[in-house]
Amino acid sequence: MKKYLTTSISIATTIIFLFSLGSCGRKDKGTSTGTFYFHIHTNIDTSEVEDVSELYRDASGRHFSLSTAQLYISGVTLHNVNGSSYTISGVVLKSIDSEQYVIGTAPVGTYDGVTFNIGLDATTNALVPTAFTTSGNVPNTDMWFGNSSQGYMFIKLQGMADTTALQTGADLVNFSYEIGSASNLKVVTMPARSGALAPYVLTKNGSQYIHVACDYGALLSVVNFSTQDSTDTYTIDPALAATIANNVPTLFRYEE
Repeated sequence: MKKYLTTSISIATTIIFLFSLGSCGRKDKGTSTGTFYFHIHTNIDTSEVEDVSELYRDASGRHFSLSTAQLYISGVTLHNVNGSSYTISGVVLKSIDSEQYVIGTAPVGTYDGVTFNIGLDATTNALVPTAFTTSGNVPNTDMWFGNSSQGYMFIKLQGMADTTALQTGADLVNFSYEIGSASNLKVVTMPARSGALAPYVLTKNGSQYIHVACDYGALLSVVNFSTQDSTDTYTIDPALAATIANNVPTLFRYEE
């Protein structure tokens, strides 16, 4: 009888131990995360903008420079090959002189696509810079229109463009495009990665980089520099701001 009791206790202990291992395994699988980054190049067509004073050629043969190229990226949603999605809170402010940005942590898994907004959600956009308790991408007073009813610039571009028919550089004009407002918040859905573009495999405590190019030549292909050299969304040529914003989905492409 004593021997039977000892054996029963041993079996029970083994079962509890194995159950605990299984529970730990399931918990670890559900909470393990890695970190996603954006690596974003500032391009005009296939040329990377390395000198703000240099004129670069776009796909249609026009030449222009970029001295300022800033935009807000928010609401990043990663698409898993199993059909699920994961949204990361936070905001990235892409500038002309930086390429690498932390998106945030996500569960381990295999992801084949990403969706994100160019702009800020309505709640964030309505906050004045002094309402924020921490520094970071928001607030950025350089991207603020100056009052809470207008909010922040989602895209800010400045530079010079060649307006001569033969692109001789003899007639350069300054351009300035400051684009914001809820109606100009745009969603970018990158194509699902397959074939040569392998999905992103995120491992525990690992990192994955989403390499993309911002082709401002594609974005500004809808602009006539000679007659449409400025907009600030609200007072100067709001229609032009909307035209450029509607072209946002053409701005991004995978680099690798």
